[in-house]
Amino acid sequence: MRNRAAVGVGVAGIMVAIGAFLLGLISGAESATVSVVRDTPNVHCYQDTSPDQFTEQHTQTKVLACQVVGMTKQAAVDYLEAEGRTVRIASEDGEYFALTEDYRDDRVNLDILVGLVVGANAW
Repeated sequence: MRNRAAVGVGVAGIMVAIGAFLLGLISGAESATVSVVRDTPNVHCYQDTSPDQFTEQHTQTKVLACQVVGMTKQAAVDYLEAEGRTVRIASEDGEYFALTEDYRDDRVNLDILVGLVVGANAW
């Protein structure tokens, strides 16, 4: 009889734990918020002042690349082109594209996921 009681208490404890987990999962999912997609440049980007920068334009291009992360693809392309930069899509939705390895100090490579810029670098 003791074994049956122990099993019963153990099963009841597991059921309560599963119920608490599911309740927490449901209430957490309902209260989760998604940050708004940015349509303006990120103001928290800063200029790299290390002495090993290629050119002044490369330094400015790196700042612009930082600023477009979080924007929609079209907003980022429009912003970068308005700033006189060349845009190249390096990857989109998990598909990586072949890129040349030539260096240009005015080019920004974008990584796109579901229409949003998730990565950008100057190269």
